[in-house]
Amino acid sequence: MNKNQKILAAAVLIAVIAVSGIFWFPALSGTLKSSSVPPPTPATNVERISPTYLPGYVFLSASNSSAGESFASFTRIFLVSATPYYGYSNETRKSPNPAGGNIISKGDPIFIINVTLRNGYNSEYPLPLSSDNYAFIFLNFTLYSQNGIVNATDVSPTNAGVPPIGAFIGLSSGETASVEVWLATSNRNIDLYEINLSVYGIAPP
Repeated sequence: MNKNQKILAAAVLIAVIAVSGIFWFPALSGTLKSSSVPPPTPATNVERISPTYLPGYVFLSASNSSAGESFASFTRIFLVSATPYYGYSNETRKSPNPAGGNIISKGDPIFIINVTLRNGYNSEYPLPLSSDNYAFIFLNFTLYSQNGIVNATDVSPTNAGVPPIGAFIGLSSGETASVEVWLATSNRNIDLYEINLSVYGIAPP
């Protein structure tokens, strides 16, 4: 093959690649776009919860075998804000049990609540079992629609297991921080929700 033939062959090859790119690049772009998850949208139809001290169970003792005694009351964990969204899971989470399959798959619908809490336990209002009023907090949610309670599974990124374990956050005395809660449900007609806490003064068993 002489020099002119090589140049011609190279030009043909470049043209073939360019033309084929017209077809495969949009296809690739479509694949990449389809793999993304739509952003959350505000759940404007859901009743908002005003800032308040949240109800829950405060544990008075704990052991390796049980959660120990507890009492139900309004805790000293203050709800600063809670903002609900409708969205989709951006990850697949598998059950800790190998035979359990997926807890949730990427793209599945979820109800999202961005919750900001403040730990109000201090020397005046001490937290049982704690030497420094650090609170280990598990959040439990009940969703409602016009038809009653909505069946939803807590699949929050901070939830390492499955229900009844819930979204988790740890707060030092006086600290304010946020946690994002994911509840797996396809229901888009949620009217309101309730928050109930389990609060430990030491790491739960």
